[in-house]
Amino acid sequence: MIYYLAGLMLVAWIPDLNYIPALLLFGLTACHLRICRLPLLWFCFGAALGCGWGMDALSHRLPESFARQEVRLHGSIVGLVQRDDGRQRFTLHLSAPPELDGYPPLRRVRLSLYRAEPALQGGDELVLTARLYPPRGLGNPAAFDSERRMLTEQIDARGYVRTIETRDPRAASLSSLRQRLRDRLQQRFSPPAAATLAALLLGDRSLLDDRQWRLASETATAHLLVVSGLHVAVVAGAGLLLGRLLLPLLVALGCGGNAARRSGLLLAFVLAAGYALMAGLGLPLQRALIMLAVFLFGDWRLHALGAWQRWRYALWGVTLMQPLAVVEAGAWLSFGAVALLIWVAQQQHRTGRYWGLLLRVQLQLFVGMLPLVVVLFNQLGLLAPLVNLVAVPLVSLLVVLLPLLLPPALWGESVLAGVLDGVIGHYWLWLEWMRSVVGLYLPLATPGLASLLLASLGSLLWLLPLPLRWRWLALPLMLPLLNPHPALPAAGRFRATVFDVGQGLAVLIETAEGALLYDTGPAFRRGGSVYPYAIRPLLQADNIRRLEEVVISHDDIDHRGGLDLLLRDRQSAHLRAGQPQRLPLFAEPCQGERVLAGVRFRYLAAPAWLAEDNDRSCVLLVSTDRCSLLLPGDLTAPGERALLQAEPGLLQALPGGRLQWLVAGHHGSRSSTSAAWLNQLQPAAVIFSRGAFNAFGHPAAAVVDRVRQVQAEIYDTVRDGALILEADAGECRTRAWRQQKRRYWTAG
Repeated sequence: MIYYLAGLMLVAWIPDLNYIPALLLFGLTACHLRICRLPLLWFCFGAALGCGWGMDALSHRLPESFARQEVRLHGSIVGLVQRDDGRQRFTLHLSAPPELDGYPPLRRVRLSLYRAEPALQGGDELVLTARLYPPRGLGNPAAFDSERRMLTEQIDARGYVRTIETRDPRAASLSSLRQRLRDRLQQRFSPPAAATLAALLLGDRSLLDDRQWRLASETATAHLLVVSGLHVAVVAGAGLLLGRLLLPLLVALGCGGNAARRSGLLLAFVLAAGYALMAGLGLPLQRALIMLAVFLFGDWRLHALGAWQRWRYALWGVTLMQPLAVVEAGAWLSFGAVALLIWVAQQQHRTGRYWGLLLRVQLQLFVGMLPLVVVLFNQLGLLAPLVNLVAVPLVSLLVVLLPLLLPPALWGESVLAGVLDGVIGHYWLWLEWMRSVVGLYLPLATPGLASLLLASLGSLLWLLPLPLRWRWLALPLMLPLLNPHPALPAAGRFRATVFDVGQGLAVLIETAEGALLYDTGPAFRRGGSVYPYAIRPLLQADNIRRLEEVVISHDDIDHRGGLDLLLRDRQSAHLRAGQPQRLPLFAEPCQGERVLAGVRFRYLAAPAWLAEDNDRSCVLLVSTDRCSLLLPGDLTAPGERALLQAEPGLLQALPGGRLQWLVAGHHGSRSSTSAAWLNQLQPAAVIFSRGAFNAFGHPAAAVVDRVRQVQAEIYDTVRDGALILEADAGECRTRAWRQQKRRYWTAG
């Protein structure tokens, strides 16, 4: 099993599948060595399985050469249609691939319809014309890998609908039933209750707002809102109990003892499978059903399968179906939690009161899963065992009772709906009280490898069946994991991250005394922004709760899009803006300079007579004794000339007489980054922050040619993802995130 998983893991970590055939040939050739023949065979099997699955999945992906083409599609909507601010988003399962020469055989596409009519429903059969793009995501440190998720969900392209030719509603489909239930929940319940019930019944978490997610995350109860193994196990347990109650009746009706016993197992699986289908049968539920089937199979055949054997067989089943499960956080959490439960059950003495046993089990799970939780979520809820001691039974009871409570609540008397609404509302109030009054929530930075290894050793020591006086020695080993402070640059140095935010800009600059954020990325015209997906994950990973300054270069939506959400998330000592009068909050103008831990932040003032909005951008120069970074916002060529005239000594003030990093103005627009600007600054590297397949043609070919003429190195967030700029003692280094964390599914 270990060698098989190692083969799968290797494929999931390599940058290109073309390496695998040579590796397999070497491994099979080495199999003549008897001592390692069997391990090598298992390793090669795992690698071959992962490679074959990956090559098949990539063969369906839309290549970049077909981006922005309009294609006629015929298919049905699977899952729920998400509606917000006049936009409808859905996944279309194609009945047949597009009949175009050289076009890949697409399976599913994720589409947006930018109007409210016609109101689409799950299960609808559609014939439409759409403009498609490759399934490309943003590449940023600590952020979720959306490209891997689209690969595992068979999303081969994304785009938006141009025209709908025909629509055939299918009222009898499962997707349409789920859609009608979601709509009915929104009609009958308050938003918090509707969001909770939609998450528990339909697996739809889109109705949960940021406040609910943050509260659930900080109280370690977010796993209860993600339909997965716990919920499936609860429903299956209810089925087993019901089968046990019906057993005497079945025997009395003449059913054989073995058949009557099996009927309870069958009932448990059918109920669990029905619940999983109603919840959308996503990847976590598929894993849960496989685990349940394996655990029930031994009882079905009366095979003497131990718990660990069933656990291994379940792991086999999950990875055979989905090889990339070996790098899915959900799979690690699911199998890790089940393994810990098996271990604790085998070591637990069946003495003491029921609640005491439950509390001990929760404590063991808390300690055992601590390293994984800190790595994945950058937080620690010290009251997690106590909160879950109440929340898990309460939510489990609600899940079991939903088939009895929901039908009359949705279509009958409003009294029951009001009671259910009140119970769920008080549940959220209780979580809020536990978080705010009792507290003990600790945000943490991403731990280093040494801290993680020590904490894992401490968890193992705690779980061993040793006397308590020896197990307390595990706690000192876990203390380095609980360090809330990240590894900051040394004094006089800085680390800047130019985020991949699409057609916009956001740059985080970290020093030993604090951090500054220059712009907050773009907002979507129909609500929302990229901030939660691109910028917030790194702020959480580095545990940056307070920013020394937030700078909004100017008022355009692609620069200030995430400001409102950022200020709700994080504290800021100063807010500066190139056009402060246009912000709804008080902001200071961009002028003067300050020094943080030996790093100089200097605002270069544009002349007041410049009338163009883009020329009112904040221009920020960040420098140390060796490295310098210039952020010009959307400054145009006239603004650049005016600034050079206003700052005649700018070049002499730069370390070494030249600029190290220059972010191209206005995302590489033809009207910015002029030849005079480049010749004066002589940048060693120019960075283009832009969106893939953008309609503006950024960066303009003329700008790229001008950059090449000054022999500057070119970086592009579309090609390279986020750029990490490190002003260190010895050198000025640039790391491209997509190259550093490249996997075989990475687009581009």
